[in-house]
Amino acid sequence: MIRYFIFILSLSLMAVARPQFVNHLEGEPSPYLRQHVHNPVDWYPWGDEAFEKARKEHKPIFLSIGYSTCHWCHVMAHESFENPQIAALINRWFVPVKVDREEMPHLDRYYQRVFTLLRNRSGGWPLTIFLTEDLKPFFAATYIPPSDSYGVRGLTTLLPYFGRLYRTDRARIDRRAAAIETLMKKMANMKPKPIEADLFIAKMAVDKMWRYYDNTYKGFGDHPKFPESSRLRLLLDIYRLNGDERAKKMALETLEAMASSGLYDQIDGAFFRYCVDRAWTMPHFEKMLYTNAELIPLYVEAWKMTGNGRYAEVVRETIAEIDRRFRTKEGLYFSASNADSDHQEGGYFLYRYDEALEALKDAGFSDIDAKAVLAYLDIAEDGNFDTEYSHARRMADHPPKRFDEARTILKALRKPRTYPFIDTKIITAWNAMMVKALFSAGAIDATYLDEAETSYRALKKTMTPKNGGLFHQFLYGDNPTQPGLLEDYAFMGDAALTAYQATLDPHYLSDAKMWTDQAIQRFYKKEGRWLLSDDGFQSYADMLDNYYTSPLSVIVNNLLDLALLESDIHSQSLAKATLDANGLLLSKRPDAYPEALRASIRLIRGIVGLKGDPRMLEAYRKKIDRIHYPFLLLKAEEAKGFLACDMRSCFAFSKDFESVKAAIEKR
Repeated sequence: MIRYFIFILSLSLMAVARPQFVNHLEGEPSPYLRQHVHNPVDWYPWGDEAFEKARKEHKPIFLSIGYSTCHWCHVMAHESFENPQIAALINRWFVPVKVDREEMPHLDRYYQRVFTLLRNRSGGWPLTIFLTEDLKPFFAATYIPPSDSYGVRGLTTLLPYFGRLYRTDRARIDRRAAAIETLMKKMANMKPKPIEADLFIAKMAVDKMWRYYDNTYKGFGDHPKFPESSRLRLLLDIYRLNGDERAKKMALETLEAMASSGLYDQIDGAFFRYCVDRAWTMPHFEKMLYTNAELIPLYVEAWKMTGNGRYAEVVRETIAEIDRRFRTKEGLYFSASNADSDHQEGGYFLYRYDEALEALKDAGFSDIDAKAVLAYLDIAEDGNFDTEYSHARRMADHPPKRFDEARTILKALRKPRTYPFIDTKIITAWNAMMVKALFSAGAIDATYLDEAETSYRALKKTMTPKNGGLFHQFLYGDNPTQPGLLEDYAFMGDAALTAYQATLDPHYLSDAKMWTDQAIQRFYKKEGRWLLSDDGFQSYADMLDNYYTSPLSVIVNNLLDLALLESDIHSQSLAKATLDANGLLLSKRPDAYPEALRASIRLIRGIVGLKGDPRMLEAYRKKIDRIHYPFLLLKAEEAKGFLACDMRSCFAFSKDFESVKAAIEKR
């Protein structure tokens, strides 16, 4: 009898432990998809099984794209995808499909363009797309509330409306889908427009950016505020090229503002993804590898330009925090960390005034000194973020006394808290960005070069299949299998080129050429058009720098570097054809495509190669860094002096460095 009761009890416990819902995402490696395995929504991963079901049942597809550390993705999941009533509506009228945008960025990029086309503004996550059974989009949104709210239709309205419309007036849906498809094809096949061979386009871009530069809080536009690394890089180059003080002002002021603001973690270091307000006060607390990797080289450049120690401090702190949270023992990097801790947004990062004041005073701070530290960090009695909570930002140019000690104490207050979820996905492109950042940081501290080389070797070894090419991503602990995308080849090439400039080791230059050649073979179509992937999904690459720099623009700059370093006119021709294919958009809104514009200016103005014996180039590196010409590359060659060349000719040769420097700057 006792055994019987134990048996019944064990069955009961098993029943309690067994999830109520298990959908078709079970077994998927993506952390984001795993987060939705037990939703009552009958999710499918992107693939033939879902598409066949849609065709067989004549249902539209409910496509939801997000990522594991996305705050609003979690909000929509909790409000709607965990709601049995809304899940029933999705399952009744649609075939639901989940996509991890980090796993399939080429799909995300394509459907973000659909959203922009329909809504005339940039998209975001979660991205919600309704597709016909033959995969043609007919509706696009980002976050959708569960029910109608503030004039926005919710899922309880939209789902049955479009579900019934699809059944009763399919022709109307098909006409809309066909119109969208036509416009998307038109955008992908614009007539080429040759890039003009003058620099008026640089002035035009600065003029446009000056109009929407936020002179009060810095950065661009109103809100939300993003770091926009490619825009800042362009402005720094334009200033070095033509001395435009507006470009310098916008770039340096924005870098200073971001480093002092709520975008930057003032206690641990490293940047959050963006701020929701104009004043850079309130971030969403995701820390993305790519955000930090793209900002680090900018702060290195700003430090070189100004000698401001704060820029170098930001570089050191950011690398230290990214290494602490994201770096593996092999030297690879995880992709991101979440915004929420224990179901509270920013819970790990926020402070209550009384808690912080007590900790400082317990550590021996006087009441006056403790309050001075908290005032400097805007940790206020009534909070600055949410009710009584404050998020630290710097309120003055100079910190109060004992500030470093105070930071250590405030950091210790975080130790008992739960650090946000970390997505342990290893993404080739994002790791390559971080490798580039480390090589760039070698200008501040040579020990970063060793760290960079370790990471580069680990990334190359892990992400290179035996038959060549690259993998795109994998979950740490598993083995990579997904073929690489254009972005992986682009950013690996960029990392290798940066590594060559930092070390003059020829194997990096060889690698850069190898990955660029493979990218051309896999993704280049014709007339300057490139695909984002070679998996059969026709998503053409564009030059829009969205959440990070456009891979297509990176490829173009890689081609220009290789054209000079390898004396390869074909690479330059291919770069020009790609720019010409996008020339119509670039000529109308050069400020909207900063990395592509930077490539255009480099093509027009000319990249200069400074050649010489590698030991001599290393000996003069600090002086070379001060040459006031932004488009300068080093090339190690046996020589008895310094030789300066462009793609057309060598125009200066001397054993006297200063005379060659003067010839370069005269350009």
